[in-house]
Parts: sequence; structure tokens; C-alpha cells
Amino acid sequence: MNNDVFAMEKVRLVVVDDEALIRERFRYAYPLEEYGYEIVGEAEDGEEALALCLQTNPDIVITDIVMPRMDGLELTEKLRTAMPRVKVIILSSFQEFEFARKAVSLGALGYLLKVTSGYQELLAILEKARKEIEGDRESMLAAIEERKHLLDSRPLLRKQLLLDIKNGAIEDAGKLNAQCDFVRWHRPAQRFSLGIVNIDRYDEFSRTFHDKDIALFRYALMSMIEEIADKYGPCNVFPWEHNNIGLWIQHPEGDGERLDSLAREISQSVRQYLPFSVSIRLSSIHKLGSSPQQWTLGFKDAYAELEVLLTAQFYGSQGGMHLYSTPASPDANGANETLALPDPAPLLAELSYDAQLPRLIRDIYVDPMRRSSTSPDYVRDWCRGLAKRWTAGDPQAQQRLKQIGANGLETIQDVEEFLMGLFAWKRSDRGLAFDQPVQRAEIQKALDYVSVHYRNPISVAEVSEHIAMSPNYFSHLFKVQTGINFSEYVTRFRIEMSKQLLVDTELQVHDIAERTGIPDYKYFARIFRRLVGMTPSQYRKEQMETSLEK
Repeated sequence: MNNDVFAMEKVRLVVVDDEALIRERFRYAYPLEEYGYEIVGEAEDGEEALALCLQTNPDIVITDIVMPRMDGLELTEKLRTAMPRVKVIILSSFQEFEFARKAVSLGALGYLLKVTSGYQELLAILEKARKEIEGDRESMLAAIEERKHLLDSRPLLRKQLLLDIKNGAIEDAGKLNAQCDFVRWHRPAQRFSLGIVNIDRYDEFSRTFHDKDIALFRYALMSMIEEIADKYGPCNVFPWEHNNIGLWIQHPEGDGERLDSLAREISQSVRQYLPFSVSIRLSSIHKLGSSPQQWTLGFKDAYAELEVLLTAQFYGSQGGMHLYSTPASPDANGANETLALPDPAPLLAELSYDAQLPRLIRDIYVDPMRRSSTSPDYVRDWCRGLAKRWTAGDPQAQQRLKQIGANGLETIQDVEEFLMGLFAWKRSDRGLAFDQPVQRAEIQKALDYVSVHYRNPISVAEVSEHIAMSPNYFSHLFKVQTGINFSEYVTRFRIEMSKQLLVDTELQVHDIAERTGIPDYKYFARIFRRLVGMTPSQYRKEQMETSLEK
């Protein structure tokens, strides 16, 4: 199996320490993103960290030992139970050395001494964690692939059977039972409900893994759901759309209480064993009836309820469970199709400070959407239409806006983040072209610094010190002025330099990666392909062929 498949684009970190200075040191003093690490959250104690991990699904947790409420040892133990695939690295002082050793015995990967351990020691243990994570995923995918070879065409036949029932194509009960037997399904009970299990952040998930591995993960998810559902009674599982799995749950005795327990166990098991979370929608319980017409009506009603719950899922949070209940009014569980949203351009022009952007977005757009339960499709269309209108005729700007989430608006939180990036770019009054000048002299000075020092590690703290600005304000101002964050700019600059070396020299690709400041070859190749659309070798070949044609 090709190991490049398992080289992750970004390894997700959570940093846990009750000292803000320690947390800031990891975020600003070390250029971790250059090596493929992304800090997705910070916490002050173990209790907060555990909740954050369940929400953000990290790969690695770096935690202090002595903290209020829940210490690092208890956090390590709880993560081993709840999320065993997460790697834990302990931060300790000399006095806490025995605690650090105990943490390793509880499952922590290793430890760093707060005072004496430097950047290289941190990179070394992070690289060890990355290799273990990639090894775990490779082993898991190999096991899944071995089982998948045993599959036949049953999943597609099962989906078709559901569609046939919904569309009235099954003529009698005998044929329905025979079809269920053929695809090895439970025969239908007189009471049933339908469910959909959605893979969260599927757009990001599909960019991180190869298509073949995504298919394996979907198979693993379906197998896991089947195994769990069997404990709760008859349940037929089938592939539905590319990012979800369907459930046909039988209720022989009309017991609906198990739905909540079933959904909860599926959600917890996925978090525990797979590199993503899921959101679950379940219809109410319906009567199957005795005639094809009654079957069709029952299935259409249950399916319509699942569609209604899309709105609850959109305005909820990732990993949520949504059970349909009989609405008190026609729109109680549903969505308003439209909402009059004001043109943002004049509102942005009136703002005095960029710091007012988050409140503008919440007060004028996000909160009204949430209060009126505006149709998710309407919200997505409005966001994409606005972005398309503002970037018309500028392909580079359109590509940049895709990177801040135009294709992955699964929840209202995604919408808020997307609008923040879009409005910040619009307010900067400039395109997203890579080489356009910026308005602020400090940011231009930072860009000049990158052009000189890009071969070496560059951190936000280093550059902000160079231009005499706080790291937080520099990061904010840089994104407002350029439309992208600082680490993304540095990465793109390095890829631009590597493209020149690929054309102008005969250096090996791994040498070019090192010379442009990305010493991890796997990470370099993955980023190059994401940004350029082909591998470094393919790019070199294409440029050579173009040159010969001229």
C-alpha cells in the first residue's frame, strides 16, 4: 500500500495548559503550520479539553499535568476510553517527572519538559505522533479493505429497494418479503422509522483522504452502524448519498424509546474509532400499512421528516442528534424558504473598524437566519451568489474564496466563518491576486520579510516582532489586507518559489522542498498538489513540454 496516501494534509492539535503564556508559546512562537500541524483549540484544564476534543476531533493533545478541575493524568485516561486514537503528549516540570511517567503508562505517547525542551524536541515528538497516526490509519484501512473484498452488490440493491418502496414499484407483500430476503435484510415490521447518518465536514474530509480511502471509511461506517443497530432490534442499513448512510429501523412492538439510545451509541462509536464525527437525523415512527399505496405514503412521510430535520441539523452543531417530533404548527420543525437579507456592501462601507465585523455578521445576518430558521439551501445560495457577484471576472479571487469554505457550508457556524472571510476581503478593497500591493506599510514589510527568509522557519511571533506589532493584531490585520492568513501566504509563496526551481533547475523534488522551506517531502508534495492541481513531477514535465512546443 502506498504510504503517500496516509500523509495527512494537516495534523490537528489541541493545547491544554492553565497558563496562557504556555498556550501562546505553542501558537505564536513555533511555526508549526510549516510542518503540517494546525492548532484547532486551546483549553485551560482537562474538563474543558475533553469537551473541546469531542467537538474538534483532534489527532494530538498536548497537555499539562497539574491543572484545576481535571488534571492531565485524568484527561489522558478519559481520552484513552473515549477517543483511543488520539495521541497525548505530556508537558511537565522536573517536579512532575513521576507524574509524566505515570501518564505514559496510562497511554500517553511521551512527554516534554517545559523549561528545557525546545522547538526541535517538540518537532521530534510530533513527528513520532504523526507516524503513529498514519500507521494506525494505514492498518485500519488495510483491515477495512480486506473485509470490503467480501462485499457484493447488495448495498446498491438495498438502496434501490428503498426507492422502489417509496415510489410504489413493489406490487405485493410477498414480493416485498422476497426482495428483503434477496438482499439479506430484515423483513418489514408494521411500524418503522427512517434515519440518515451524515459525515460531518465532508468537504474537508474529501480533500484530506484519497477517493479509495473515503470509500473504505464509508464501508467501515456502514459496518459499524449495522453492528450497533443489531443490538437494538431489526434495522436495515444502506448507502444513500455520497456523504451519508441510511437506516430503515423496524419497530415490531412499537417501541420508539430505543431511537435516542441507538443514535447516541452510533455517534460515540464513530468519534471513538473513525477520523470524523457524524450528525444523525431520525424520523418519527410510521405505520407501514398493508397495501403498496400505504407503503409509499408512509415512506414519503418519513422521508419528508428527514428533509425537515436538515434545518435543525444546519442550525445545530457538528455531531448532533435530531429526532422528529410532531410539530405544534406547520413550520415548527421546518424552515422559512426566504429571508430579506440587506446588501452588505454599504454596511461594510460604514464600518469604522475591522473589529466591528463579527458583530455586524451576527446581528444582521447570522442571528436573523437562526431566529427565522431560514432554509439552509437559501442561505448557501445567498452566500455563494454574493461571493460570485463580488468576484466576477477574477478567477484568482474565486479560487481563494473556495479555500475559505464556499463549498462546505454545512452549518450556520460555517456560514459565519465564510462571511467573516468574505467581508474582510471585501472591506480590504483589493483583489486576492498573489502579487498585488497591500495598503498598510507594516504588512508590506512582513511580505518583504517572507521573500527574504522563506527558506527558514518563519513564525507569526518572529514576523510580528520584526514589524513591532502584537501577534494577535498582526494576524488579524494580515488577513484583512491579503484575504488569507499568514501561514497560508507563507506556504503559497514557498510553492511559487518551488515552481520556479522545478522549471529553472534539475534539482530533485525533495531538494527543492528543502530549499523552499518545507523540509517534510510528503507534506510538500501534498500541498503542491492541492495548490497547483498536479504533483511537482507532473508540473515539471508539463512545463518542459510547453517549452519544447514554443
